[in-house]
Amino acid sequence: MTPAYRTYALHYPVSALRKGGRIRRFRLEHLREENGAFVCAEGESKVYTLPASTTDLFCANNRLFAYLKGTQKGRFLDTNIAYDAGGSMHSFAGLVEADGTWRYFVIGNSYFYYFSNSENTIVTFSPTPSTTALALHHERLFGAVGTRVYYTKPLDFRGWQQYGEHDAGYFDLLPGAGDVVDIIAMRDRVYFLRKYGITCLTGYCDIYNFRQEALPFGMGEVLSRAAVIGEYAYFFTSRGLCRFDGTDAEHVEDASDEEISLVFDIRMGVANFTQVAASVTLTDGTTAVYIYDPVQKRGRFIRRSFEKCAFGNNVYTMRGGSAYRLTGKALPSAGTCKLVAEFALTDLGEGEKRLEAVRISGNGTFSVTAAGEEDAVTVSVAAGDWVRLPAAVRGEDLTLTVSTGQSAAVLRCLDLRVRREDRI
Repeated sequence: MTPAYRTYALHYPVSALRKGGRIRRFRLEHLREENGAFVCAEGESKVYTLPASTTDLFCANNRLFAYLKGTQKGRFLDTNIAYDAGGSMHSFAGLVEADGTWRYFVIGNSYFYYFSNSENTIVTFSPTPSTTALALHHERLFGAVGTRVYYTKPLDFRGWQQYGEHDAGYFDLLPGAGDVVDIIAMRDRVYFLRKYGITCLTGYCDIYNFRQEALPFGMGEVLSRAAVIGEYAYFFTSRGLCRFDGTDAEHVEDASDEEISLVFDIRMGVANFTQVAASVTLTDGTTAVYIYDPVQKRGRFIRRSFEKCAFGNNVYTMRGGSAYRLTGKALPSAGTCKLVAEFALTDLGEGEKRLEAVRISGNGTFSVTAAGEEDAVTVSVAAGDWVRLPAAVRGEDLTLTVSTGQSAAVLRCLDLRVRREDRI
């Protein structure tokens, strides 16, 4: 007796290709969404030859600063002006003082100093008022050492030690959440992102109007600094990429961050004012630039090799004695662009499911690998054509990998033809 069957046509435009519903897992690797289609991700262009023995790269206001740990020197790459620096460097920030002068602040393990935009002069603060980060809030600059918070006089970023009601000062954070990892100025508040929680500060005028509050936090250990975009802060914890709205922190469910290893250091920043950027190590041991777009609500990976990354108006990478800017689009130096989607087909009803054919709408030629419970098949698919698999792939769960080695390829829609057989 011939078993009864039913055929389903599963239609997925780019907007529907994301984690959720039937799609259990989704990852973009060197692809990005643009005008309702997936296209090749960013290429790179060389912008500077770095000083010999450069060990790190930092960015503020789109100015690049090379750090040489061996000689304890730092150098602006656009002016080639060198500065003395300490034995480590964690943070680099640019701020405008009351007179309109740009000052650049550098934070290391045991030092904190600033220098002006063009002068080869340094002002060093001792003891240092910060070992983590800085935040500007209501004309004061805030820094932290462990659980102690220091703040400057209004509009005077150098006035850390003139203590008084309306001058500079310090206070200690509520116990229990660990040392400060980062400082966030957002939503008319200052938030201290700590190892195991967040403390909110409401601060106006003088110390008597400062109020702090420990916020609910159930995201585990904080593993990175924060990237602030609008009224939200993003950071990594032991739960993955998290979003904080000033009241609650939650895991970003559409982050596609399952492939990121949380064992290695993660450097966070804001790219192009609108996107979260991070340098990450994946679970397979390789490195990638991770981008999360809050507007499109999509995370993706850029496959560019790097030793260090810096984030500003652009994403910069350091490799082989040179600094590069991500721009345009180009294939990765090795490999292809691809997307990986894991489908759960249980909602199609009872019976054996078989993937029989695939179609890609767009431009170019793609390699499609379908893997089921026991079978795996790879076919070449030219955009626009239905391609029947040489052998149907069976399983309630189906993993589809779509890749291309063409930088001009465009993927607008993915269609699957699935047959469900009702065996007697």
